[in-house]
Amino acid sequence: MKISAILIKFLIVFLLYTLIVTWYFIDSFGSLTDAVTLTIVLKIVKQFGLIISIPAAILFVIADIFIQKIKTVWVLYLTRCMVFFCLLWLVSILFSVYLITNSLLDNPFMK
Repeated sequence: MKISAILIKFLIVFLLYTLIVTWYFIDSFGSLTDAVTLTIVLKIVKQFGLIISIPAAILFVIADIFIQKIKTVWVLYLTRCMVFFCLLWLVSILFSVYLITNSLLDNPFMK
């Protein structure tokens, strides 16, 4: 597989992950603010979208190298979709656990 094809696949998956994560945070927590502005969207992308999207996209491209050996087209696309969403879920859960443990360990009210 060519490097350019891998980079294009990485960029497409990375942008999809970033859009999905940003949309999720705006949809879930958008009601906490008066208006969702471009500043808020960019902050969400920097704080959550990029952190979740980069490792998930790297893992997807690595997994896709092995998935490409599937010959049946519909099974290939179904497997790619399942791996796509499973990796997004896994990286999001790991990031959430990191945030929770970090906030518990770095509690400013405890000595």
